[in-house]
Amino acid sequence: MKKLLWVVIALVGVNNVASAQSKWGEDSVKCRENLYIYYELAKSKNYDEAYEPWTYVFENCPASSKNNVIFGPRIVEAKLKAATTPEEKAKLTAMLYDVYDTRIELYPDDEAYALERKGLDMVQHSPDSLEKTYDIFKRALELSNEHSAAFYNAYFITAARLFNADIFEIKDVFFAYSVVQEGLEYNTDVLNREITSLQAKVEDSTITDKETKELEKAERELGRFDDVVSNNEKVLGPIATCEKLTLIYNEESFEANKTDATWLRRAAKMLSRERENDEGETVDCTDDPIFFKIAEALYQLEPSPTSARAVGTIALKNKNYSKGIEYLKEAANGEADPRKQSSDYLRIATSYQKMGSLANAKAAALKAASYNKKSGTPYIVLATIYAQADGQCGSNVFEKKAVYWAAIDQLKTAKRVDPSVANKANKLISAYKGQLPDKSIIFQLGKKEGDKYSIGCFIGETITVDYSI
Repeated sequence: MKKLLWVVIALVGVNNVASAQSKWGEDSVKCRENLYIYYELAKSKNYDEAYEPWTYVFENCPASSKNNVIFGPRIVEAKLKAATTPEEKAKLTAMLYDVYDTRIELYPDDEAYALERKGLDMVQHSPDSLEKTYDIFKRALELSNEHSAAFYNAYFITAARLFNADIFEIKDVFFAYSVVQEGLEYNTDVLNREITSLQAKVEDSTITDKETKELEKAERELGRFDDVVSNNEKVLGPIATCEKLTLIYNEESFEANKTDATWLRRAAKMLSRERENDEGETVDCTDDPIFFKIAEALYQLEPSPTSARAVGTIALKNKNYSKGIEYLKEAANGEADPRKQSSDYLRIATSYQKMGSLANAKAAALKAASYNKKSGTPYIVLATIYAQADGQCGSNVFEKKAVYWAAIDQLKTAKRVDPSVANKANKLISAYKGQLPDKSIIFQLGKKEGDKYSIGCFIGETITVDYSI
C-alpha cells in the first residue's frame, strides 16, 4: 500500500513538472525574461518596443500569462498601424486575429468578449470579409448580451452592408435589427436601473464621490447606446416601410409562429416602431390587421411591458381609451427604461384628454415629464390640456381665458428644457396669444399688466398678466 502511494505521488510530481513545462515552453528562462520585458514596456504603452519580446512569448509560451492575450491586440495593432507593405499588413492582421482565437482557446469564458473585439477589428482591417464578420458578431451575441455600444453599431451596419451587397434579404436585415435592439435594450435597462438608483442618492444627498463617478460613467455609457439606437434607426428607416414589413409579418408567418414568443415580440416591436413620414408626422404600422393578432397572442403567451404596450395600442386604435390606459399603465409600471415610461404616460395623458378627463390628463403629463426630464414634449401636451380647459375655469371672461397664459408658460418650459421642440412650441404660443382675453375687457374687470392671478379648477397655476409674450 505504501509503495502504491509513493507511485501515485511520483506520477503527480511528473504531471506537475509536465504542466509547468507546457505553460512555459521548452525554455522557461527565456520565456520569463521576455514576459517581464514586454509587460513593463506595454504597461507604459511602449507597444512598438514590446512587440519582439511579446512575439517570442506568444509563439513559445502563450499560456504563461493572461497578459499575453490582453496586451497582444494593442501591441499588434500598433505594429499594424506602422506597417507599410501589403504583405506586412496581411501578416500582422492574421496575427491579430490569432491572438483572439488563442484567448478563446486558453480562456473559454472570454469567448463572447474576444469575438466582439475580433469582429470590430475585422470591420476595420478586413472590410471585404462581411459574411465572416457578421457570423462572428452573431456568435458573440448568442453567447452574451453584455457588449459595447460599438459592437451593436457594427453588428447592424455589417448586416446593412450585406443587404446593400445583395447577399442578405430584407428579412435578414430585420432579424439583425431585432436581435441588436434586444441587446441594446438589455444594456440600457441595466444602465437605467443603475442610474435611477444612484440618482435617488443624489436627491437624498447620500451619494459618495465614488458613486458620483459611477453615475457619470453610466450616463456616458447610456449616451453611447442612445447614439447607436439613433444610427440604426437612420439606416433602417428607408427600408422598413409598412409595405416591406408585411412581406415578413403577415397572416401566413403569424400562423407559423403564433406560439413563438420571440417571433411575436420582435414582430410587435417592428410593426409598432415609430418613424417620421415625408410630412414630418409620426407614423407606425399598427393599423395593419396582423398587428392586432400578434399583440393579443403575445400578451397571452408572455405578459410583459412590450406585450401590454401592444395590446394598449390596439385598444387606443379602437378608441377604447379606458382599456388602452389600463394596459399602458401596466407597460409603464413594468418598464425599466424611464424614456419608455415617459412615452407610455404621454399616450395615457392624450387618451385622458380625448376622454375629457383633464385632471387625469394633467397628472399623466406631469408623470411623463418626471420620467424624462430632458424632453419638452410632456410640457407641450400639458399646454394643450390647459388650453382645452378654455371656459371651464373661472366665472368671467378673464378667468376663463387665463388658462392660455398657463399654457404659454408650459410651452416656455418646453423650449427651455428641450430646444428641439422650439418650433412646435412657438407655433402654439402664437396660436394661444390670439386667445388671450382682450386688454379692454380685463381693464373693466379691474386687471392690468403685471398682475398675478391664481387659476383654480384642476390647473392650480399662478399666472402673470402679460401681453408682451
